[in-house]
Order: sequence, then structure tokens, then C-alpha cells
Amino acid sequence: MHFEHSWVFLFIPLFLFCERKCPLRLELLFFPHIGRITKSLRSASLMQAFKWMAWGGTILALASPVTTKEFHPSHAMGRDMVLVIDASRSMDEPFSIVQKENKFETVKRVVKSFIEQRKNDRLGLIIFGEYAYVASPVTFDHGVLSAMIPYLEVGMAGERTAIYDAIAMAAKLLKHSEAKSKVAILLTDGRNTAGRIPLQVAEKMLQQYHIKLYTIGVGGMREYDPAILKALAKSTGGTFFSASDPKMLEEVYRKIDTLEPSKVEKEPVVETTYLYSYPLFVAAMSLLAYLFLLNRGEVARG
Repeated sequence: MHFEHSWVFLFIPLFLFCERKCPLRLELLFFPHIGRITKSLRSASLMQAFKWMAWGGTILALASPVTTKEFHPSHAMGRDMVLVIDASRSMDEPFSIVQKENKFETVKRVVKSFIEQRKNDRLGLIIFGEYAYVASPVTFDHGVLSAMIPYLEVGMAGERTAIYDAIAMAAKLLKHSEAKSKVAILLTDGRNTAGRIPLQVAEKMLQQYHIKLYTIGVGGMREYDPAILKALAKSTGGTFFSASDPKMLEEVYRKIDTLEPSKVEKEPVVETTYLYSYPLFVAAMSLLAYLFLLNRGEVARG
């Protein structure tokens, strides 16, 4: 506990001076039915105690005693990040003929691990194929997002690939974000073969809303268009990555995690509780008791 206005305690010497040098000059105060009050409260020492309590309580209340508690929020507004994942039919193929797991299952495993490491960011998820849709808006609830990943399936958004529609949807999702940094991570293994939004429009939307785009091409470079993915990333301040096998894909997400660190300094929240009402209540009750005893003595003498 501490006092906001500790200078008020300078009035204590003034009170002590008046106690010795200033004679009492109070008009008589009358209380109704005074005769019904017990006569045991005539003690001068009790009056003195009430007077000191009234003065002390008043000074303590004016000094404004407070207690403070410091809390550290569990989340800090660092960056909003949207994962844009290709779920078109081509993702059903494995990275190589020696692997049993298809590209989409590998992506789900790597993305799930990536989500679990992003402690202080809000994350969103967009799945696209022939069309794009928001699987999850940006949220701090990473547990729900991770639990959603195993239920994603190849072809759930159509057979073909609408890359530019997916980018535009990510831009719309982050349009009104107030985060310090806005990031989208696009993963695809194909070329744009569907959708209605042109490349230039999608690129312009990212730039307009200050969204950094990282692009990841999975599989062989002949399957996707590395030139377009590089241009998209470069125009927004992002980076293009290629991953031709699961290990490279894991390394790509590790590099992105390094480029966009999740750690954010959290400003503590201070809760202040004001306690002046307690000494003020004591002072008021003591003053009433003092005046009561004072007037009872006057009545007795009268």
C-alpha cells in the first residue's frame, strides 16, 4: 500500500500546534432524546481519542491510500497472420514415388506444428481450391485452430486452383486488423486455374492494406509458377520459398518463424484500488461521537 498524496501528512504538525495553542470554540449542539443515552460515555479521555481518530482518519483519507496489483496479459497484440493453404486435387499426390503420405497430409502436420509455436499472434486460416473460403478468422484460440487441421481434406474447396481469389480473401480478412504487423502465408503446388480476381487486383489489395505475403511452392517447380510467387512476395516485402520434400517444407516454416518472431513485449496491466473510504468513514463516525460527547457534557453542565 502507498499514498498518492503523502504531502497531506504535513498537516499533522498543524493539528498538534492547534491542539496546544487554540482554545475550543464550538457552539452547543443538541441531540434529541439525549437523556436516553447511557451516562458511561462522559470520559474526557474517550473524547480525546475520538478527536484524534477524526483528525487521523481525515488526514489518511486526504492522503489517498491505494493498493496496486500488476497483471501480465496472456496475449499481446503483436501480429495477425493468415495461413492460406491449397487444398486442390493436385495436393493429393505425394512429394515423390517413395513416399506414402500425400503433400496435403504433410502440409497439415507441418502447419499444425507451426500453429502451436505461435504463442502471441492471432492466426487465421483460409482453404482454397476452385474457390476460397475462411476456415477460421484470426483468433488467439490456437487450440481450436489446431483441432481443425486434421479435418481438412483434399478437394473440399474444389478440384482446381484459385490462388488470386485466396490472396484477395486473406487481404479482406486482414483489412480492418489493428495489429502492428499483418502477414499472409500462401502455400500452393499449382498454377492459378480458377477464380475471378486478376493477379494485379490481388496484389494491389495486399499493398493497400500493408500485408506482407510469404509464398511457398511445394513439389516440383514445373508444377507451380515460381516467377509469379516470387513477384507477389517481393511486391509486399515478403519472401518466396520452395519445398520439394517434407524436410524442406518444415525448414521453410522454421525460417518464416525466424523472420516473423512470435515473441511480443507485453505491457503490464496495473489494477489500482482506492482505500480512502475506510479512514473517511472512521473519521466521520469519530467526529459524530466526539460532538455527541461534547454536547452531552455541555448539557450536563447546563
